[in-house]
Amino acid sequence: MTTLLQVAEPDLWVGYIRVSTWNEEKISPEIQEDALRGWAARTGRRLAEPLVVDLDATGRNFNRKIQGAIERVERREAKGIAVWRFSRFGRNRVGNNVNLARLEAVGGQLESATEPVDARTALGELQREMIFAFGNYESNRAGEQWRETHEVRLKNQLPATGRARFGYVWHPRRIPDATAPTGWRLQDERYTLHHEYASVAEEMFERKLAKPVPQGLNTIGHWLNEELRVTTLRGGLWHTSTISRFMDSGFAAGYLLSHDRECTCGYGKDPKMSKCPNGRMLYLPGAQPKIIEDDVWEEYKAHRKLTKNKPPRTRKATYTLTGLLRHGYCRHHISHASATRNGAQVPGHWLVCSRNKNVSKIACPKGINAKREEVEGQVYDWLEEVCAPVVDTVPTVPGQATAPKEDPRLAAKRERAWINAELKKLDAAIDRLVEDNAMDPDKYPADAFDRVRNKLMGKKGALTKQLAELGEVEATPTREDFKQLLDGLLAEWDSFLPIEKNAMLESVIRRVVVYDVRSEDSRYIKIRTEVHPLWEPDPWEPKKVCRGPFGTRAGWSSAALFERPAEFDNEHQAQGEPVPAA
Repeated sequence: MTTLLQVAEPDLWVGYIRVSTWNEEKISPEIQEDALRGWAARTGRRLAEPLVVDLDATGRNFNRKIQGAIERVERREAKGIAVWRFSRFGRNRVGNNVNLARLEAVGGQLESATEPVDARTALGELQREMIFAFGNYESNRAGEQWRETHEVRLKNQLPATGRARFGYVWHPRRIPDATAPTGWRLQDERYTLHHEYASVAEEMFERKLAKPVPQGLNTIGHWLNEELRVTTLRGGLWHTSTISRFMDSGFAAGYLLSHDRECTCGYGKDPKMSKCPNGRMLYLPGAQPKIIEDDVWEEYKAHRKLTKNKPPRTRKATYTLTGLLRHGYCRHHISHASATRNGAQVPGHWLVCSRNKNVSKIACPKGINAKREEVEGQVYDWLEEVCAPVVDTVPTVPGQATAPKEDPRLAAKRERAWINAELKKLDAAIDRLVEDNAMDPDKYPADAFDRVRNKLMGKKGALTKQLAELGEVEATPTREDFKQLLDGLLAEWDSFLPIEKNAMLESVIRRVVVYDVRSEDSRYIKIRTEVHPLWEPDPWEPKKVCRGPFGTRAGWSSAALFERPAEFDNEHQAQGEPVPAA
């Protein structure tokens, strides 16, 4: 059997053109193509038609058509790749090295039409590496300038990138003016409410938070595209991702969404990364007028946090407890199963552990089979209990009376006011420092200015983190916040549809945990439910585990691990474990 190896035609090269729109006037595609064809004519090479063209493509990554050109060389269809300048190949140090290695591994070459370098020699390879290094430096320098520009805009309470936003009219800083000498007039950049679309944006939030059953993003999309016939700012149709991106940004609530600069996850640099995996996104105050108020925004965030973790099929409930049920043994989802009664199929009659049924009995050996009506009845009993009037107990001993506990939300509100005041002081101090240094560069020693500035910026970053963490504390509800909803749900329980009861229960509870109580010989005795309401701490929240010289124990502080070695040893001995050596 003979294997035929495809060999490239003599001196056939792939011509590659890359241009960003920001530099289009300097290195347009036409200029690059003329240079490549001139290089081919001078050197007697032949370019494969058509040339590979990447318009508006960054050189900081290789997620572009250059990959196809490299693959052609790897398939022996071409001898190498020709570019206008080496910087057109890429401006990323790691990417350049990896993809050059791919070319050279199959005998391919990379040549520049305007930089005559013979990379086959030691000196030529050094020259090419220096050109690549300088291109990488230019890319990093430009990136730093953009970051500084973004920081200045955020400090002025403007979005990092200036563009139109749905529901608003954008007034850019520079506008055409025929009467001005340069043809342009400068003004203060700002956003004002759109006379027509601001109300549409407000109704999007109202529909998403509608009671008792909120509308889904796809329903809102149909409403925008088909009923209102309102397009996006780019003239396209609304999609669920477009709607969620607009609403989650917080712009309509007067906030600016920004990534924490101290996070090293790579978000903003890696084009494949659509969100910060660490969740370190900050909502900073913006200067734009609000379309929705803060209470609506907080309610929307809580609703999104709840629905994001739910499978799509459970977002439109068929039964009262759809999406809320968990198995107490394995903590996995409980699903509804049908049963046959008197020759007829009864859907949703049983509740079964999804892990035991669909994965394996190894994952959940015990499983569960409970009647849906019985579990729903126990949830109704719990509802009656929490809605029952609370009887105040008078202490028998006068000294027993204790002061009422302070509402944590009021404490968080005071702390937020203090943090905002401190941030204003820090901003003023940073402004004075920078202004003094600009007016008199010799006023501070060489390293003193940078040291003090970095110290102030570090304090500001720490306070900004505290401010972001306070949002969850202020949103922690109390039972009184749900009293009206609970009373209404209990009073109209029999008249509500299952989907309506499910939506209202989702607003007040985290989950319903189902246990089956059995005897020692595994004989079924009864079903027990446990309801986890939102106004109480989550009992299933992972506990912090401290690590120290004496081992690891949940709920122990670092100091306790050092101060309580005897207690730790006793615990080990009680469990029949060997005591670790000191």
